[in-house]
Amino acid sequence: MNYECDVLVVGGGMSGISAAVSAAKKGLRVMLAEQLSLLGGMGTAGLITMIMTSRYHFYGFGRRFMEKLCRKGDARKIEKPAIAGYDYYPFDAEAMKRALDDVLIQSSVTLLLGTKLVGAHCENHRVTSATLFGPAGAFEVRARVLIDASGDAVLCEASGEEILYGDESGNIQAPTMLAYYAGIDFDRYNAFLATFEDGKRAAKINMIHTLIPLAVREGVVSEADLHHPGIFRINEHESIGVMNAGHVYGADVSTAEGFTEATVRGRRMAKEYLDFYRRYVPGFENAYMTNTGSVLALREGKRVVGRYTMCFDEKAEYKKFTDAVMRMDGGAVSDLHASSSDKKAYEAYRALFADREKVRADDFATLPYRSLLAKKNDNLLVCGRCASADRKVMGQIRIMGYCFMMGEAVGLAAAIACRKGCDPSKIDVGVLQQELLNNQIPTL
Repeated sequence: MNYECDVLVVGGGMSGISAAVSAAKKGLRVMLAEQLSLLGGMGTAGLITMIMTSRYHFYGFGRRFMEKLCRKGDARKIEKPAIAGYDYYPFDAEAMKRALDDVLIQSSVTLLLGTKLVGAHCENHRVTSATLFGPAGAFEVRARVLIDASGDAVLCEASGEEILYGDESGNIQAPTMLAYYAGIDFDRYNAFLATFEDGKRAAKINMIHTLIPLAVREGVVSEADLHHPGIFRINEHESIGVMNAGHVYGADVSTAEGFTEATVRGRRMAKEYLDFYRRYVPGFENAYMTNTGSVLALREGKRVVGRYTMCFDEKAEYKKFTDAVMRMDGGAVSDLHASSSDKKAYEAYRALFADREKVRADDFATLPYRSLLAKKNDNLLVCGRCASADRKVMGQIRIMGYCFMMGEAVGLAAAIACRKGCDPSKIDVGVLQQELLNNQIPTL
């Protein structure tokens, strides 16, 4: 059986959900295909159960969605986050899965889980149909507008778009395998952590830099990770935390073999770090692992070369594009994790990340609409981790708060295109900007 719709969204992470709901609320027939059996992408399947957002620039569908979860008690906003410029929203993973199911169903989106993109057909600079594979086999979907929200540019690559992977040597930001640890005495842990306060660096960094080399020497941990992100408490009344375990350095997730190796190594590291905390950190003596992520948590993979590639200098200089569709934190900072465990690589990361206090809170950079437009195919949009921007820009806007906002921009763009009977590349960006403003997303 084949399908026809107005908009096909490939990928059910936060950007894809935002795109699908935004388009469907404009009365379009929208289909969303997700290869996993759940929505939420890295936030649920990857166990990144704490949404990070810009403290100053988080608007629209994503913000309303998270505020609703907070009101229901399924998420909370941390009042004093550790990193300047960010807000943290820890959430209950199972509640998030149900909430995402509900918001799509209530928006009349046709949801196809367990459905993977396997091909695309293009004619005259347009994607005419996509080939999907689900439980009943392969089928075709014809759509007026298509949105790649896959995180890995799978639809763009299948449609003949130019794709980049990692840096000039093919190195990517190291992924991690997240895990849930239970049985933690957070009072004892926090008291121990306080002994590493020095007024200069975060106590967690001092603790890791003191104890990890010892753990490597004693054979508890296989590789020193000076950028170990550590544990985050999910609920302030429970003994459960999500462990953003050690980086899987040297990972190559562009092939099946490389992805498999990195995933297996990540699961081993999640256990190594449980052993590390139980041995060296008070409060973890009775801790145990309940589960690891269903997928390896990726910070970077493939990204598309769109009609415009935003560069880091433009973000650093707080550039305002005339076709802006999203505000972002400006300044010469980025959360670009290192590709290797080399100390110089870690110091390069810290140098790029550390000057957050210099970011102007009363100013912003913007993302141009052209960075969300595929170059070769006029009816193909892209959002999320595979948008058209350089690595340093993507190191900043890959977080889920910005993914929500990119998704809303392309969803509304698709709706305008369908309403006007043109391709997204031909819409009046001013109309899109006004619709974003109407949804409480400042753009100018």
